[in-house]
Amino acid sequence: MIRVEQVTKCYRHGSVETEVLRGVSCEIPAGAFAFIVGPSGSGKSTLLHLLGALDAPTSGEIYLAGQPLSRMSAADRDRLRREEVGFIFQSFNLLKNLSALDNVLVPFLPTQRGRTHRPAAIELLNRVGLGTRLDHRPGQLSGGEQQRVAIARALLKNPKLILADEPTGELDTQNGSQIFELLHELQAERGTTIVTVTHDHRYIREQDRVLEILDGRLVSQNDVVSR
Repeated sequence: MIRVEQVTKCYRHGSVETEVLRGVSCEIPAGAFAFIVGPSGSGKSTLLHLLGALDAPTSGEIYLAGQPLSRMSAADRDRLRREEVGFIFQSFNLLKNLSALDNVLVPFLPTQRGRTHRPAAIELLNRVGLGTRLDHRPGQLSGGEQQRVAIARALLKNPKLILADEPTGELDTQNGSQIFELLHELQAERGTTIVTVTHDHRYIREQDRVLEILDGRLVSQNDVVSR
């Protein structure tokens, strides 16, 4: 599903250049549940954003399903993000003036597809335990409930790949555990490839793939978590 070859990422601020990723190479099989771990500032989120074509590497190449991202046109990368990749972020990114249901439908509301996706959105909200809160706005939902809305939104387009950046960073342990339990269930049912950044190893299972980054370098990639 994902192949990363000697990827570097540098940011320039004036005359100062900061190298965030340094020659990262890794593979994530289709249908895997993978975690990117490492200390704060190690480059975890940067790598995740590159995998989702939200940014481009300074050098190296990323392949999704055999397709090199660097050779895609801007329109093709937009289509990839819109149709094949689901994003879940720590901040939820819900619109305060919309209901839970409409927040799930947001990617499709500007088009006629919003109406056709409504039954599927309701089914997903029921699946994540929010079937009685379809009309509630984000301010009327707990943090865990808001994150479930964000997960339903990411799943609505039935993406091949879900990228989650610290999806439980603002949640307590109980809600965090429930979110990862849900993600594991959905991944097993749909065969979706899921890659998530986390600083908390408690959510990692033995069968998950773990990529550890330190100072911008990939220092290990294992299928079994070291306890």
